[in-house]
Amino acid sequence: MKSFAEVDRLTIPEYNLLMEAVKLREVDKDYRNHLQAFLNYSVQAQKKYGKNKTKPVYDRFHKFYDYEAAVDRARGKTVNRLSGVAQFLRRKRGGENG
Repeated sequence: MKSFAEVDRLTIPEYNLLMEAVKLREVDKDYRNHLQAFLNYSVQAQKKYGKNKTKPVYDRFHKFYDYEAAVDRARGKTVNRLSGVAQFLRRKRGGENG
């Protein structure tokens, strides 16, 4: 809405729909905040390593979030379930670090 005239022309159902959209937008923001809090917690996860030692579950960002796979999913490309294994094996053979 850019002017009071536009607001004055709204019908009650249109107004109710706009208010529902505002409330749903707030729910989405709340969801994102909770997701961020969960991710902040999970990225700090530790696993036991030896006696009285721990190491991070995610020692590299790529293990925590695979950007390329997310882009492929967003573009609708089918991702084979074993493609992650194949990529891992290629890295091991090529001598790359994850």
